[in-house]
Amino acid sequence: MFKKIVLFAILLLPVGTFAQEKIAYFNSAEVITTMPEYTQMQDSIQKTQAAVQSELLILEEEYKKKYEAFMADADKLVETIKVRRMQEIQDIEQRAATFQEQSQKQLQQLYEQLLAPIQQKVREAIQTVGVENNFTYILDAVSLLYYSPSASDATPLVKKKLGI
Repeated sequence: MFKKIVLFAILLLPVGTFAQEKIAYFNSAEVITTMPEYTQMQDSIQKTQAAVQSELLILEEEYKKKYEAFMADADKLVETIKVRRMQEIQDIEQRAATFQEQSQKQLQQLYEQLLAPIQQKVREAIQTVGVENNFTYILDAVSLLYYSPSASDATPLVKKKLGI
């Protein structure tokens, strides 16, 4: 009987320890999207996207002019000239595809580059809030499947720490 009581006490020890831990959650999407740095990042990305779109429109217009000119004169052209002009049209298509692919990669890199300091600032604020409020864990509500209504919401504390 004594062995059963000791075994039961040993099994409850981790539960008792867990009950003393203070866990909170915060909404990273809500915090990050309300930061002024995020707005600046979005503006920078939109300007870059607009420049890319402008360049793509130029390539599209060049393609359209070459294609229409080719179609208008196709019946009158010598075979070698037809082949050369078709090659020019295909070259424009290839340049546009390559440009678009490279632009997407550069936009992704720009996004990651601009987002990294924002994420670092949020991480530092979370760590400070965790220490100040004796939280053992602060979890991101975006990736949680469930959290109790009685769980501590650290989102307002993180926002306050960030000055938003």
